[in-house]
Amino acid sequence: MSQPVDSPSVLQPGRLRHIVRSSIWVMIIFALNKLTGFGKLLLMTASFGAGAEADAYAAASQLPELLHALLSGGALSAALIPIYSAYLSARNEADAQALAGTVLTLTLLLFGVVCTVAAILAPWITRVLLVPDFAPAQQQLTAELMRIVLISITIVSVASVVTTLLQANQHFLTPAWGTVLIDIGQILGLLFLAPRFGIYGVAWGSVLGTLMLLAVQLPEFVRRRLAPRLRLAWRLHSLRQLAHLMWPRVITLSTFEAVDLVFIRLASQLPDGSISAYYYAMLVMVAMPRSLFSTAISGVIFPTLSEQFNAGEQKGLKQTVVYGLHAVMSLIVPSALGLIALGPDAITFLFQRGSFSADNVRLVYGLVAIFGLRLIMETAQDILALPFYAHHNTRTPMLLNLGWMALNLLLSFALVRPWGIYGLAAATTIASTTLTLALYWASRNMVWRDEEGQLARLLGSILLSCLAMMGVIVAVQRLALPLISYLVLAIGAGGATYLLCYYALIGRRLWQLQKSAPAS
Repeated sequence: MSQPVDSPSVLQPGRLRHIVRSSIWVMIIFALNKLTGFGKLLLMTASFGAGAEADAYAAASQLPELLHALLSGGALSAALIPIYSAYLSARNEADAQALAGTVLTLTLLLFGVVCTVAAILAPWITRVLLVPDFAPAQQQLTAELMRIVLISITIVSVASVVTTLLQANQHFLTPAWGTVLIDIGQILGLLFLAPRFGIYGVAWGSVLGTLMLLAVQLPEFVRRRLAPRLRLAWRLHSLRQLAHLMWPRVITLSTFEAVDLVFIRLASQLPDGSISAYYYAMLVMVAMPRSLFSTAISGVIFPTLSEQFNAGEQKGLKQTVVYGLHAVMSLIVPSALGLIALGPDAITFLFQRGSFSADNVRLVYGLVAIFGLRLIMETAQDILALPFYAHHNTRTPMLLNLGWMALNLLLSFALVRPWGIYGLAAATTIASTTLTLALYWASRNMVWRDEEGQLARLLGSILLSCLAMMGVIVAVQRLALPLISYLVLAIGAGGATYLLCYYALIGRRLWQLQKSAPAS
């Protein structure tokens, strides 16, 4: 049967414009979140530096985050959005509400029980499993902080159900605002609670922030009449389908948290400050850029991919994935290479105040340089995994992530003794690179076989633009300017150079595409 001319088998300009507009708005809000997150990081480093208390707080967060990954987390959205979207497409609101109510009820029950048990066992967990090489007082501090963090993770898990349902209904702005409020809660904890209660004030600030996250989403949730009734609809067929899709994703996410737990155990034998320096470098080089660009874009395009799969729009699905990878690489690669090119001066400007010393600066910058490749690889993974989830295939990413976990653990044990904390950073970077290549190869026939020429031209143009940018930054370094003058000139001139080169090589075609897209 021949297709009509206006078949939706390609990514229509109106839909492309919706994706671009939503991505831009979410990235703007995420940028505000990065400002609040940066402010929180400055307060944390100034108040606690890279020392024993900061190490205890970082360690205390790992088990709650593992529980979040096991019971909810990104596994929920990856599995729930395609099924919930299918109900909405079929206008079956009754079953959609039944599914949502059951998921919310199970989340409350599971987290209530599991987090209570974890809180009771916290001293034993920290002493025997998590940080056996910490001093006894530091182990006790870690256990007490863990109990507080478990409260915030429970609230986040309930909020994640609300977030997923809003996103499935193509509403992205309110969930994005919530992350800003988490940081605000932690900032309030650092400003008003930490001076009196020390590191405990930071943990209670996290609880305040997660309450604000939930509260800011509820009005829109109720206005759209999405609030489900608490229930356990065991006979709902889609509940079994949800479990079938979710368990591989749970294992996938749990591999990341399991590696973090092993990292904490290995790093607990290293000098004080190693763990906190690692996580400061992670925040600056990986977490902040990744959540600003990759998380925003992948979160916007995934519901569209699910709709395209349900409608049989395979060509449109491929074009959406190509757009997503194009967008994140254009933003992430210059961010990573630019920060490395700026050198230790950037870390000095960001952190060297209060309890943060020059030795801390050198340690964090060394880790930042290693994490540059990891940032690029992990943001690519965020896009490369989406076609599998849109096709209801969660097993392939699970199996690949199990291989990533095995390689990461093997490298961590091999490299921690000769290279210390740098060896642990190198292990995660090498393993992430391997996983990205494996995801690309596994999705090649699904998406990339006909797009490899375009992809090579894109990546080549980005790298050429970045080389020009880095050359300008190095030239500015040789001027031996004062710190702030150097950073302002280097970032401004380097960023302008990248944008000009990027536009000259590939930007004009993208601009013409956007101008030709009719309003949706």
